Amino acid sequence: MKNRHAILLLAILAVSALSFTAGAYATPFMSWNTVPNPTPNAIGFRQSSYVCMYGRITDWLTTPTATHVMGTIEAQSRTTIGSARAIQGFAATAIWTNNTVRPLADIRARENFTYTFYAARLIKGNYSALDPTSSISWFMNGTWNVWSITTNFTIVTNTNGNILSITTTRSIVALATDAIGNITVASGWDSFTLAIDGVPSLTGPVIVHIIASRTFNPFMLGTESTSTTVTSADLNSIANAYGSMPGWGNYDLRMDYCLHYQIDICDLSTAAANLNTT
Repeated sequence: MKNRHAILLLAILAVSALSFTAGAYATPFMSWNTVPNPTPNAIGFRQSSYVCMYGRITDWLTTPTATHVMGTIEAQSRTTIGSARAIQGFAATAIWTNNTVRPLADIRARENFTYTFYAARLIKGNYSALDPTSSISWFMNGTWNVWSITTNFTIVTNTNGNILSITTTRSIVALATDAIGNITVASGWDSFTLAIDGVPSLTGPVIVHIIASRTFNPFMLGTESTSTTVTSADLNSIANAYGSMPGWGNYDLRMDYCLHYQIDICDLSTAAANLNTT
């Protein structure tokens, strides 16, 4: 309890110093205010819908057979319905591992270990289409980067097994750079496919999706949330996961706003700087 309060206090003190840094590294979820309003055309204003999809990655379609993996994907876009369907706001990121023994949100191990995971990030959205009447409910095309990331954990404990320190070294290998990729959600919103050029496709079930006429809370930790206001509960969730990394601690991609695969002061101060704002 004391540690969580100390972390929250640290976030409050760091907001003024780090809010600019956090914003600089924040994902596109943080920049909806820069999204332009729909522009009129010959038949009037185009209808615009905000789409949010959160899914569980279960299969990596490697050859000759698919590989079972564990991971998550989250994507948002503002899709214009009409003759022009260019994305007006976008964000999408995915993380997965083929280590079926140690999930991404595993316990904080007290022994040294090496962990490999993969990450994909949408860096430019090109096109988004929403059509619940067709065989594809939602489609988003864009440019992606994909990496393989391996982390070596060195953990020091005392005689009672309490963790005294943790040191990590990380190596990153680019699997795809500026590659064209698509998110395709099947009719009924029950499954998705993420297909990126040069990388085997990823598939899995859609856990939740939301279609609305408004933007979503970029700090939304509960996928069932409809609130667009950052609350103290959001900060508490980050504080409880503070220090977590993929493979060590209760890491959650939805808390990693700075997208550097560790829940730390950057993520906490980013949320704290937006506390009680919409």
